[in-house]
Amino acid sequence: MKSKTQFELHRWIYFVILWLITMGLGITVIEIVFFPAFQWFFYDIPYALPTWNLIGRWSLGILFIGFFAGTLSWHYEKRSSGR
Repeated sequence: MKSKTQFELHRWIYFVILWLITMGLGITVIEIVFFPAFQWFFYDIPYALPTWNLIGRWSLGILFIGFFAGTLSWHYEKRSSGR
């Protein structure tokens, strides 16, 4: 693998991992803290942990969004830097 191509691959992986971590933390906070608080406040529904099915769907969504966002960021950086 050429050095330039390897650098671009590493940069793409960096953007994907950064997006996955950010989305994962954001979704976790929303799903575990804010959503149950709003349910309790507005509907007086007791808190219940998310099901494994819901967690699996969120994980796949975050994974696909991460790959998409990483790819877009990589293409933007590649185009703007002239490489």
